[in-house]
Amino acid sequence: MMMINKKQSNSIEVSADIAQVIQEGQQLISYMAKNGQVSLAPELAEVMINAKYKLQKKQWSPQDEADVLHSYDQLAKAVSPVSMESIQAISRVDNDKPSQAERAVAWYRRYTLVALLCLLFAQVYYLFGHALAHDLNALYESRNEWQLKVSKATPGSAEYDQVQQSYEEVGQRLDANYNLLKVWNRVWLFGLTFKSDIPPYSKEKLDVELRRLEREQANATDLDNLHLAETRLKARLQLFENMLFAQSVLEVLQGYILPLLYGLLGAFIFVLRDLLKEIKAITFTSDSEIRYRLRLTLGALGGMIIGWFLNPQELSGLASLSPMAMAFLMGYNVDVLFAIMDQVIDKLRNALANNATSQASVDRKKID
Repeated sequence: MMMINKKQSNSIEVSADIAQVIQEGQQLISYMAKNGQVSLAPELAEVMINAKYKLQKKQWSPQDEADVLHSYDQLAKAVSPVSMESIQAISRVDNDKPSQAERAVAWYRRYTLVALLCLLFAQVYYLFGHALAHDLNALYESRNEWQLKVSKATPGSAEYDQVQQSYEEVGQRLDANYNLLKVWNRVWLFGLTFKSDIPPYSKEKLDVELRRLEREQANATDLDNLHLAETRLKARLQLFENMLFAQSVLEVLQGYILPLLYGLLGAFIFVLRDLLKEIKAITFTSDSEIRYRLRLTLGALGGMIIGWFLNPQELSGLASLSPMAMAFLMGYNVDVLFAIMDQVIDKLRNALANNATSQASVDRKKID
């Protein structure tokens, strides 16, 4: 009894950090034994296993603590780049709850699908609006041409009837296209429509003409023609307003929103690919999660601003790529964008240095 008490009196209190080191050391040994790719030194396993039982029997000494820390350091180096944090991130603590890696995969997979759907919606919306705006311009010019032909044709002739029929058909197609364009514009107008007020000068001109007809007691036909002219002016103003608004929206979509979405999708694909590699190699940690979130932001911004720094026609290998393909690639590998920006900065710095040197030479010549 006296000897046991003496041993217990020599035992020191084990801190929570050391207890955690012993527990994690046991997990590292278990991982190395199951994995089989890294050889496990018997002496390291013996130290960690003995430490567990010494801790339970409260037979702990400073030398035991030093041996445990040294063994844990050797185990961590042996399994590197795998770490205890990455093993815990991939392993399930509770069978009913997914691991941190599984939650990350589910999150990125879900929002990759959301980004893809948003991109598809924006792309289809852009293509539909672009086709409507292009066809509307073409039909408007075509109707003016047919109207000129109608004015030149002889009324009552076969040619006149044919030209008049073609003119009416183009007008109907124009009206249908215009109605679809107004529906397309409502997405950005939040359901509102253009009021299309007549400019003050044109309004005053119509009022003057109306007062003149009233003074002259004009017939109903002249008044109806004036009313039709006013209605036609309002309709034409509304047509031009919708066309200009649609053109502006198309430029915003093409220059900013679509490249941003393509860059974001490229970043998501890179993250999923890299996430798969890290989970397979058991190197996924909380730091990886932070890095991936930043990668998404940089990828989206990179896809949007790549057009500011690079013209695909300047590089023979990129001449066949569309701006959207460039945005996708920059989102997938944003490091290329940083390299391009560094090149631009170097060129600017060299240009400024050359200008300064040239100016200094000119100043010296003036002094001489």
